[in-house]
Amino acid sequence: MSASAIAFAPGAHAGTPEHVAGGRYGDVTVTKPAGDMRGFVVLFSEANGWAPSDQQAADALARHGALVVGVDTARYAAKLATATRENCHKLYGDAEAIGHQLERQVESNRYYSPIVAGTGEGGLLAERTLAQAPANTIAGAVSVDADKTLDARFAPCPADPALSRGPGLPGFLAKGVTRAAGSATPTAAAGAQQTTQETFAPGMTKAARLVALTEPHLRAEIQSEEDVSDLPLVELPAAHPSDMLAVVISGDGGWRDLDKTIAEAMQQQGVSVVGWDSLRYFWREKTPEQTSHDLARVLKTYSARWHTRQIALVGYSFGADVMPFAYNRLPAALRAKVSFVSLLGFAPDADFQIRVTGWLGMPASDKALPVSPELAKMPPAIVQCVYGEREPDSLCPSLAGKGIELVRTPGDHHFGGNYDALAKRIVDSWKKQIGLRG
Repeated sequence: MSASAIAFAPGAHAGTPEHVAGGRYGDVTVTKPAGDMRGFVVLFSEANGWAPSDQQAADALARHGALVVGVDTARYAAKLATATRENCHKLYGDAEAIGHQLERQVESNRYYSPIVAGTGEGGLLAERTLAQAPANTIAGAVSVDADKTLDARFAPCPADPALSRGPGLPGFLAKGVTRAAGSATPTAAAGAQQTTQETFAPGMTKAARLVALTEPHLRAEIQSEEDVSDLPLVELPAAHPSDMLAVVISGDGGWRDLDKTIAEAMQQQGVSVVGWDSLRYFWREKTPEQTSHDLARVLKTYSARWHTRQIALVGYSFGADVMPFAYNRLPAALRAKVSFVSLLGFAPDADFQIRVTGWLGMPASDKALPVSPELAKMPPAIVQCVYGEREPDSLCPSLAGKGIELVRTPGDHHFGGNYDALAKRIVDSWKKQIGLRG
C-alpha cells in the first residue's frame, strides 16, 4: 500500500468518515475522534457488510474520543480467501498494522492498542481475534450478540505457544447480549477475570450498545512528573524477591514477544523486573537525554519500592540499541549501581522513535545514531551481547576481543526460541558480575 492510499483527504475533520485502502481489510471507513483521542477501535460489520447502523456506531464512538476503522466483514473474508500461501490467518496482525499506520497519520501523542469490536459475525470475529493475539497487541474485544459460527475463510491461527500470555485472555472481553421480549436475563459470561457481560433491552440501538461496552475502556493520556505513572511500565515483582532489579526495555513491537517471556522467566528466578514498552514510549520521538532521565526515575522508584541494590539493564532489539545511550547519561551515583547490561539483538544504529514500515514504505531514519561510540564508553566487563548465528545485522560479532561477553545462539533475531535458557544465561552472568564486585 502506498502512502497516498492511506492518507486522509485535505481539510478532513472529526466526525466526517473517509474511505481509504486498508490492506487485507480492503477499503475501510475511517472516522476521526471528536476532541482528544482516547482510543483506537477496529469495528467489524455484521456478515452482510457495512451498513448505516455501523456508521452510526462509528460516529458515536468517535464522539467519545475513539479513532474508528470500519471494516466490511464480508469484504475482509473475501480478501483473506485470496491469501493462498497461508493455512491460517493472524487476524490480530491486520488490526495492529492499520493501527500503526493511522495513529501515525493523525499524529497521536501516544500509541493505543486496537480495541476490536462488532455485532453478529463481527462480534465473533472480534472475540476470535483477541483469542489468538499475543499479550499487549490487542487491548480488548467488544462483541454484541455474537454469532455462533465464523465464516471458514477467516481461519484464525491458534495462539503462539512459545510466547507467554499469562492466564486467560490477553486483553478485556466485553460481551453484550440482547434479551428477547419476555425472556429471562442471560447468565453472566464465564471466563477470565477481565470478561464481562451486559444485557440490553431489545429496543436499544447498535450504536448505544457498542458505546456502553467500549466507552469504559477509552482512556485519556496520563501525565505526571511526580512519579512514573506516565511511563508504559509492567511490574513483575518476584514472589520471593532478592536484592536484584532488572529493567527490560522491549523491542519496537511492544511488550509482547521474547522480551516479555524472558522477563517473566527472570521473575521466576527471583529477580524483580520492570518491563518497559518501547512501542508506547518511543511512539513520539525522544532524545537520549530524556530517555536516560526517565530511566533514572524508574531505577530510583523501584529500587526504593522493592528494596533492591543490584541493577541490571536488559534490552531487546530497539531496546538494546538505545540502552548504551540511556546508561551513559545516568547520574554517576546511579550508574555505579548498574552491575550488568545485556543487549539482545543489538544493531549498529539506534533510533529514538518507532518507525512505521510496511504500507507507508518509510525508509530507515536519517536521525539514527551510531551505537559504537556509546558502547565504547561503557565498562566492557558488565556488558553481554546476545546474537543469533543467522542474524545478519548484529553488531555483536564485531565486539570480539573487547572484553564483552558474547553469546551466540542458534537461529536468527529470536535466538532459536529457547527463552528460558537465555533468561538463565542472563541471570547467571549477572550473578557472576555481582560476585566479582564483592
